[in-house]
Order: sequence, then structure tokens, then C-alpha cells
Amino acid sequence: MKKIILLLLIGALAGTIGAQETPVSLQQCYRLALQNHPLSAQNALLEQTSQLQQKIWDENNLPQLNLNGQATYQSAVTELPIKIPGVNSPDIPKDQFKVTLDASQVIYGGGTISNQKLVEQSSLAISKQGTESDLYKIKERINLVYFNILLTNYTLDVLKINKEELEARLKKIESGINNGTVLPVNAAVIKAELIKVEQKRIETASQRSSLIALLEVLTGTSIPENSTFTLPDIIVDLDHYSNLRPEYKLFDLQQQRIDAMKNLTWTKKNPRMYAFGNLGYGRPGLNMFKEEADLFYIVGAKVSWNFWNWHQTRQELQMLDLSKDMLENQKEAFDINTRASIQQYLSDISKTMELLKTDEAIIALRTEITDNASSQLENGILTATEYLTEYNAEIQARLSESLHQVQLMQAKAAYQAATGNL
Repeated sequence: MKKIILLLLIGALAGTIGAQETPVSLQQCYRLALQNHPLSAQNALLEQTSQLQQKIWDENNLPQLNLNGQATYQSAVTELPIKIPGVNSPDIPKDQFKVTLDASQVIYGGGTISNQKLVEQSSLAISKQGTESDLYKIKERINLVYFNILLTNYTLDVLKINKEELEARLKKIESGINNGTVLPVNAAVIKAELIKVEQKRIETASQRSSLIALLEVLTGTSIPENSTFTLPDIIVDLDHYSNLRPEYKLFDLQQQRIDAMKNLTWTKKNPRMYAFGNLGYGRPGLNMFKEEADLFYIVGAKVSWNFWNWHQTRQELQMLDLSKDMLENQKEAFDINTRASIQQYLSDISKTMELLKTDEAIIALRTEITDNASSQLENGILTATEYLTEYNAEIQARLSESLHQVQLMQAKAAYQAATGNL
């Protein structure tokens, strides 16, 4: 009977899924959590915002039209300083008005708009990468919850087998008591141990329910109580290190944005050329000596070149270079911290792999000791307390192996998370 139970334990620890159970995987939880999170829709909104900004700058290249009007009364007007015989001087009205349609068109803008677009593209990439960084933290939280659920599952499996073995042992002890070969106190010891096992089961089951409820919130889906959480088979390359953290890539994008801003700053030194025109109606018109209201127009072109701004452009470029240097320092510091943190995970992986090598030998020895103690208990050589000492040691050995299996995958998942490989 005990051999069969132990085989069932091994099957449970290997992730055997019952016919009525719903399988849940770590990758599935990742996918559902990202789909459920509100930030998953953030990138689409960022794209729309950026496209609108691009359209605004494109429209700056289109002709700009303004309709202007004014009416004035002035205290004096232009008069001829002399009177010419036989010539009537015009009577310029003191009340004047004009309405104009003013148009302007950029012929050459010094490359400002095209570089503004490049800065906007860099800003969009930074915002999207920031969203990716926030979503990546959701995966890290899923890791923590998922592996804790695995630990509770394996603990419940061991407690179940523990309870079944104790109940079977209690029946034999009660039979021995009836036959007068075993003291009644041994039955009390087993019953007390059964109560302790039940208490531990209640605590662990409550913890599992709480973790599953948290996972339901993160994934936005209902997870049945009979779900089987499979132990992932995580393969990591411990010989090759590469920092793929989304935060690390963010530093590169921020530096690229600074380069784009430098190119935009350089355009301040370029000349600009515009075409313009005015179509108007007013009194007086362009001929100020004409008393009647008149239609008029002006067309032309102009050039603007701020060729000297007291080194302001150069100072702005120096500030951008300093900002880029500071980002490089932050990037290197982040990489150092990442390398330092993964050393702990590498140590955990190596340690757990070594422990798993010895678990099998310990379990074999503890099983042999428990079998011998069981025989001695039935023959009245050992007390129930002495038997439980050996039996609990075997259960602890099996639980340790289960924990080491989970801890190995958890350490590998933590290593992947730290290096950005989730």
C-alpha cells in the first residue's frame, strides 16, 4: 500500500494531470496577464498621438492664411507742404479702414520640421519602451505568484500522503492495542499527529486559495480550484550574459533622442526663406493720395538668418552632450546592478542542482529506515513517537526534493527575468 502511495507522490511531483483537472502553465499566465492589463492598449494611443503631432508639423509647410481687418480715426494725415497753383491737393480722410487676406509660405525652413519629426519618433519609441518596461514587471510578479502556488501544491500533495500513511498506521496500532501487543498511548500520539497534519493542510490550502485569487486578478480569468499548475522546464544559457532588460534598452533610446535633439538645435543656425502675399481693400489703398477706397495687393519674398546668437546654440549642444554622458553613466550603473543581482541567482541554480543530486539518495535511505521503524512499531519494539520521528524525516526528505525542483525552476526564472529573457 505504501509503495503505491509513494508512486502517486512521484507522479504528482512530476506534474501528472488528472482527467478532471485544468492545466495552467506559466507562459499561459504571462499571455493572459498582458492581455488583461490596461497598459496593453497604451502603445496604440501613443501611436495615434504621435501621428497627430506629425500632421501638425506637416501642416506648417502648407500656406498660412490670415484674414485681418481694422478701422481707425487719426488726428492728422499727410499733407503737401506747399501749394501748387492750379493743382488741387488730395484730401486724405482721417477715418481709415482696411481688410486684408495675408498669405505666407515657407520655401526653406532650415530643416527644422524634418528634425522635429525625428525627435517625435524618438520620443514615441521611448514612451512605448516605458510601457514595455511596466508590462515586464507584471511578468515578474506572475513569476512570484505562480511558483508560490507550485510550492503550496507540492506541500498539499505531501500532506495528503502523510495523512493517508498515518491513518493506515493508526489502524494497525488500534489492531495491536486490541491484541494487547501495543500500548494505547501510541494511538494517541498518531491521532495528535493527524490533527497537526490537518492544521498544516488548512493553512496551506488557504494560502493557495489566496494566491490563486491574486493570479485571477492579474490574468483577468477564472481559475478552477482543481487546476493543475505545471512545473515549467526552463532552460537558461549560464555561459553567455546579455542584458535584454527593457529598462536597459530605454537608455539607448534616450541617447538616440538626444542625438535627434542635437540635429534639431543645429537648424537654428540655418537661414529661412518665406514667400508672402497680401490682398486687401481699404481707404486709402497703396496710393495714399487717392481718396476713394481701393483694392490692392502685395507679393514678395523674405530671408531670415540668425547668424549670431551669442553662442547660445553651442551652449545648448554642450548641455545635450552632458545629458548624454549622464545617461551613459546611468546605463553602466544599471548593468552593474543587474550583473550583481544575477550572481545570487547563479549561485541558487548551482546550489539547488547539487542538492537535487543528493535528494534521491537521502529519500532511498529514509524509506529504508521508515520501513524498518514501521515493522518495529507493529511488533511493539518502537513507540509511535519514535516511529513518527523517522517517518517525518522521510516525508521531509521528499518534500525537500519537491521544493528543490521548484526552487531550481524559480531561480532559473528569476535569472531570466533579471536578464530580460522572459
